[in-house]
Amino acid sequence: MANDEHMVRVVTDSTADLPWNLRDSLGIAVVPLFVSFGEETFRDGIDLTPEAFLQRLRMSAVLPKTSQPSVSDFERVFWRELDAGREVVCVTISAALSGTHNAARLAADAVDAARIEIVDSRATTMQQGWIAVAAARAARRGATRDEVAEVARAAIPRAKLFAVLRTLDYVYRGGRIGRASQIVGSALSIKPVLGFADGVVAPVERVRTWKRALRSATDLAIAQAPFSDAVVLHTDNLADAELTAAAIRAHVSDASVLISPVGAVLGTYAGPGAIGIALLKDE
Repeated sequence: MANDEHMVRVVTDSTADLPWNLRDSLGIAVVPLFVSFGEETFRDGIDLTPEAFLQRLRMSAVLPKTSQPSVSDFERVFWRELDAGREVVCVTISAALSGTHNAARLAADAVDAARIEIVDSRATTMQQGWIAVAAARAARRGATRDEVAEVARAAIPRAKLFAVLRTLDYVYRGGRIGRASQIVGSALSIKPVLGFADGVVAPVERVRTWKRALRSATDLAIAQAPFSDAVVLHTDNLADAELTAAAIRAHVSDASVLISPVGAVLGTYAGPGAIGIALLKDE
């Protein structure tokens, strides 16, 4: 991996939806979650591409099931790093959304809690991913484990997500809607802009059409400037992702704006057509 010469490895889980170039260039280790269609189980980001997943999702009569990594899945990664002489900072999906955080914590206790720090991102997808990226950049600068963990925690309030879903059906059926549940059952035309509050999904704004929702999410993201890093995420909606990225670049000219598909676990709840804007505000 890219930063073997550094003494701290940043680990995250696959719900962070890290673009491959960021993951590889910063040497971030990723522990996959799982998605099951009936008797078939796939490792998120390894066995099933986002495109293949969405094709299956559209054809499936029932919502696929997602499951967290086991404690032993995290233990294997942690032992590998410690055996190589490195310490670990692990940034996980919000503990309010998944048992993944607790699995990582139990694994750290079993392996060597004095050399492994577990950080609850209070988020998921690339809002979580940017926290891992900030930590990994600190690790590459030679920061200690405590310093890397502090950078990760300091990045939590700077990482933002504004997401719009074509339908709330998937996130509602999956039981991950949090405070946004208050808008389910309202007029079908409502397209809320969603974000995170206290580690759970919450509505940021409510608008009536898809175009207005997309414009609102874009405006909310632009209002976070200055920022140098952003990713426009999508579930098989490259056209709107490209338009959104272009609008952000036009207003925040110094920002690096990537476009990346959402992984299978998050795609289970977002459903087809969704757009998300995840960014890391400047310090």
